[in-house]
Amino acid sequence: MINNKSGIAGFTLIELLVVIAIIGTLSGMVLVAMTGFREKARDARRAADMAQILKALNMFYVQNECLPVTSGSSCPGTGSYSEANAGGWDYSSQGGFMTFLTNSGLMPKVVVDPLNNMTGDGSPGGTYAYRYYCYPGSGLHLGYWKETNGAYVKVSNPTVWADSRFVCK
Repeated sequence: MINNKSGIAGFTLIELLVVIAIIGTLSGMVLVAMTGFREKARDARRAADMAQILKALNMFYVQNECLPVTSGSSCPGTGSYSEANAGGWDYSSQGGFMTFLTNSGLMPKVVVDPLNNMTGDGSPGGTYAYRYYCYPGSGLHLGYWKETNGAYVKVSNPTVWADSRFVCK
């Protein structure tokens, strides 16, 4: 600090630049440390959403003794549900996701993926959606893609491709 002609103490330009450089370095370190937290938070939300949807599906199954197929369902309680999107799946990013859960009063609104930006069948890199199908003979399949590592997570019965404990019609 120096005193200028008016007798008021102040900082030199060099001192101000050093302080700004230190603040910039510290903020850069914080940003690097925070990398991945948003992705992990969205993955945690995806897991929680899937648990909620699976509980609603189980309640639907108890009430109706079946789960609906994605096109032309004869399962009672489905209303006009017919949401076969790409590949015969029902994707949260392609509208009308699992509307039979809201129509039956089991969920006020069916949750969707936090990013919900997938456009086609499967998951092109960097796009995310929830997906559902229930095929006769195969059973329920419910899943999502993790953002942290791109892995696909199957929620219904992780040991087999489709969970055949459920009757689909």
